[in-house]
Amino acid sequence: MTDPADQPAAEEAATAEAATAGLAEEPPAEQVAEEPAAEEPADGDTEAPAAEPGAGIGAPIPSAATTGGLNSGDIVSGIVQSVERREVELDLGSGRVGVIGSRHWAAGLEVDLTGEAQVGDTVEAAVLVREDHKQRIVLSRSWGRQQRAWELAEGARKNGEIISGTVTDAVAAGLTVDIGIRAFVPASMAGDDDLEALVGTEVECKVTEVNRLKGRCILSRKAALRTRDRQATRKRLSELSPGETIRARVTKIEDFGALVLAEGNLRGRIRRSELSWFRVRRPGDVVSVGDEVDAVVVHTAPAKFNLDLSLRTGEDPLKSIRPGERHQATVAALAPFGAFVTLSDGIEGLVPTAELAEHPIRHPREVVVPGDSVLTEVTKVDRQRRDLELSVNLAVLVRPADQA
Repeated sequence: MTDPADQPAAEEAATAEAATAGLAEEPPAEQVAEEPAAEEPADGDTEAPAAEPGAGIGAPIPSAATTGGLNSGDIVSGIVQSVERREVELDLGSGRVGVIGSRHWAAGLEVDLTGEAQVGDTVEAAVLVREDHKQRIVLSRSWGRQQRAWELAEGARKNGEIISGTVTDAVAAGLTVDIGIRAFVPASMAGDDDLEALVGTEVECKVTEVNRLKGRCILSRKAALRTRDRQATRKRLSELSPGETIRARVTKIEDFGALVLAEGNLRGRIRRSELSWFRVRRPGDVVSVGDEVDAVVVHTAPAKFNLDLSLRTGEDPLKSIRPGERHQATVAALAPFGAFVTLSDGIEGLVPTAELAEHPIRHPREVVVPGDSVLTEVTKVDRQRRDLELSVNLAVLVRPADQA
């Protein structure tokens, strides 16, 4: 017959289960009074078995103190003194002896303890409400593990930590995960994997909700996967060094430059000024979506997930250009303020309108057209601003040094 004192706990467990449709609740509380342990007589004068508290609704209400100054629900640790098929005896120190019956070793299971523990092992368990006939303190390893699991879940929820558990079942609504207590992962938080394929595997999750009194623990595998991915990204970014060359694919063109996906699934950007050694008017003139490029690492900021790259590889072509040098150039484009020209090795520069002819002109098209070849002389080199100015007027002047 069920003890009347257990009825409120049973009703609370039933209410919690109905509220969550049975998705994240613990199994009904098992009857945990030690079945007559090992040598305990089962006569009519023996104390009636008590139900183990907390199997499905969290921590129990502490009861009266037992011998040794311990209360029901206290977690104690002891050294295994002896192992029998149905009980393990522990030395709790200070002359106290504890006993764990086979029904209280693993939740919901009755096991042969000779294969579970060895003399000298350290075992942690929770104190039950009574002693046995040998004056030993009756303990429950399964209940102690549940209490520790609740503490772990509450700490993980508070600190945003990742915990691991084994998937025990999969339904359309989500996954049931054993983390020492029964927890639930809604399908929307389980990730993109097939749920059935995860049964029996260990998964990492973050705790999104935990209520020990209601026996409710909700997890998110997707949040844990996202956290692990961010950690891996930070690690890969921290391993890159400025000047290192990596392969990247252009994913989007913006006014400021290009967005790329680099090897190692790293997202980065190439600013417009880094697309070429020379001034770029439109990033789309240099790269297109889908292009595979070899880019140089300019800067990384792992904490902010920033990766800046550059297509300006090799030696700066302006480094070898000096004012006064003469170069044959091809007119590439015209503007009211001058003509854009390209030198033989691909270097781009500008010939201002005033430097295109000895006489005044209003527009460069009066003297040149795209495709014309002209002799130019370098007048200005600004590597910082990427400016190269040339003159046709100076190039055609005959100097004493030329006559010699």
